[in-house]
Amino acid sequence: MKNQISFTGLAHAAIVLTFTIALMYVAKSILVPIAFAMFFSFLLYPACKFLERKLPPVIAILLTFFTVILILAGIGFFFGTQFYSLFENIKNFGANISISIEKLLNFLENSILHKGNLNLDNPEKLVNPVDVIQGTISTSTGFLVGFGLIFIYTFLFLFYRGSFKKLILYHFTEKEKENVKEVLTTIQKVAQNYFFGVMIVILIVGTLNGLGLWAMGLDYPFLFGYFAAFLAIIPYIGTFIGGLLPALYALVNEQNMWLAFFVVVWYIVIQTLEGNILTPKIVGSKVSLNPLIALIALLTGGLIWGIAGMVLFIPFMAILKVIFDSIEPLKPYGLLLGSDFGSKEFTIVRKKAVPKINQKIGKKSDSK
Repeated sequence: MKNQISFTGLAHAAIVLTFTIALMYVAKSILVPIAFAMFFSFLLYPACKFLERKLPPVIAILLTFFTVILILAGIGFFFGTQFYSLFENIKNFGANISISIEKLLNFLENSILHKGNLNLDNPEKLVNPVDVIQGTISTSTGFLVGFGLIFIYTFLFLFYRGSFKKLILYHFTEKEKENVKEVLTTIQKVAQNYFFGVMIVILIVGTLNGLGLWAMGLDYPFLFGYFAAFLAIIPYIGTFIGGLLPALYALVNEQNMWLAFFVVVWYIVIQTLEGNILTPKIVGSKVSLNPLIALIALLTGGLIWGIAGMVLFIPFMAILKVIFDSIEPLKPYGLLLGSDFGSKEFTIVRKKAVPKINQKIGKKSDSK
């Protein structure tokens, strides 16, 4: 009977999980802006709460939004002007990149492949600048629409946060409400700590990238450096993707294959430093997830929501861990998600806990 009940529970859990994943995939255009807005509301809540001491809620939220928009506009202006200057300096980009690819393929053919079957007759066909521009415009339009929705949802989350909190607490008894409030506060802090940690990593990685490129003599070193650092919000692979742009620039505009090679090497060094020291120490200490779970969350998020999922699913798992830790029957799963699972400290605690339980059982048997 117990086995039947457990199998029934597993079947129900599998059905719910499958339905949830399918819903997230089908409705991702709706859910992704809502998910980003939820995290942005967590980040902006302390500022709104501080301003609401002296201002009405609507004015406080709008003032917070105005400040954030000014910061984002400054960042956008910096990148926009730098990129404009960058592309102004790249003359005949299509022809240059075709020549560079031809040189690279010739080098590979002569040095490695010993004149294999590579077709270098029409290298310009490898890159179509028109297709690149059209794809960029389409992507930018969708990005702006999604960004506008995120701001609207964030405003509504902040304005109606009291109603959402009452809705959640309504389903619990008076004794349970205090614990639920603590869980909600912890979830908010986890989200804040994660994204603040990511911002610190971006500043450090961007500075290191820029200094390295500046020392190599590459143009626009801090533009390339911070652009790659912003992509570091996509764990494990973001910095690597961002490193392709300065390497390509060095290869195409500078016509220097060795400079491109050293750029790639420098970015690999920074990626290793970021992945093994900076992110685990700064972000990982704030979001204590098992590295295996973080990797699974990263891949699953990319499969379901693309780049947005790679950004969001790790803090999602951290929030899920907080919820599991607060529910007694689900605490083992919270331990499984945590970074302490399998460590010596975790094993020692379990070994010490067993004699205490046996002692209690022994006392009960003696009293009988």
